[in-house]
Amino acid sequence: MKKYNHIAIHLTLFFHILLLTGCEKELEYQITNQEPQIVMYAFPMPDSILQLHASYSTQILSTNDYDEIQDLEYTVSVNGIEQINDQYPEGAEWVNIPEIRSKTNDTIQITYLLKDGTSISGSTTIPLPVSILSLDTAQTSYVNDEGDNENMLRCTLELNDPNTEDNYYQIRVDHIEDITSTPQVSNTIDYIKEDKVFLIRDDESVLLTDVDFLGTFTDHLFNGNNNKINFLIPEEYLKQNTQFIIYLYTLTPEYYQFLRTSLEEEAFRDYPIFEPVNIYTNIENGIGVVAGLAVDTCTIVIN
Repeated sequence: MKKYNHIAIHLTLFFHILLLTGCEKELEYQITNQEPQIVMYAFPMPDSILQLHASYSTQILSTNDYDEIQDLEYTVSVNGIEQINDQYPEGAEWVNIPEIRSKTNDTIQITYLLKDGTSISGSTTIPLPVSILSLDTAQTSYVNDEGDNENMLRCTLELNDPNTEDNYYQIRVDHIEDITSTPQVSNTIDYIKEDKVFLIRDDESVLLTDVDFLGTFTDHLFNGNNNKINFLIPEEYLKQNTQFIIYLYTLTPEYYQFLRTSLEEEAFRDYPIFEPVNIYTNIENGIGVVAGLAVDTCTIVIN
């Protein structure tokens, strides 16, 4: 149903714009289906079981999230050496490869082969996780979007950025509302990204300034140095017996580009007057992404 809603919004805005501009030409707005493409996703991490996704891309008016591929063969190589060759299970959205537990600096290459001889491939090198050196917290007052003062928890995360190359990061915050309950329920929360690192944009053509890039940033402002990054946890989460898990992800360039272009495409989707955003892919002869990442974590407990 979500895709139908987006199409309806596109059509409504498009014809509304035609009326406002008073255009006298007769214009056609056609939705054309494209040939489905093979989709590959994999996000290898150190010491984690590799997971693969394979499907066909869906048509624009389809209500399916994905269309499965019959008789697909996959091959996974690590550092140029083939590790496994097998059939992709029919009907599976994701398949686990327990035989492969990748390590830092491993290069993972994945190939899909269809029975008609069509093949696609993608590869990535798993990054070294950058460590959280320290995490300090302090109560503070913050003026929210409604202009009211709100008590928040300011978190200052310090990391040591390697100076050998450009580096890409993401900070995620998970919230466990009651650590005394069983089972414990964890949810990812939307924190306030007050640090200037979150404001740096790689693409100056991004016109929607309120696009939330989910805490991704680069080392552009502090390359090769220790840096402290500030963010705020809203008051609504600051209760007794609460726990926060802070994740510092070290991203490959392909993961960073894929995530941010995906978020841009989603934001622009409801504005047909803008050029569509091309979602980054590193898949040869297909779409999707194979992108590595690594993580370090730290915990905050409020008793």
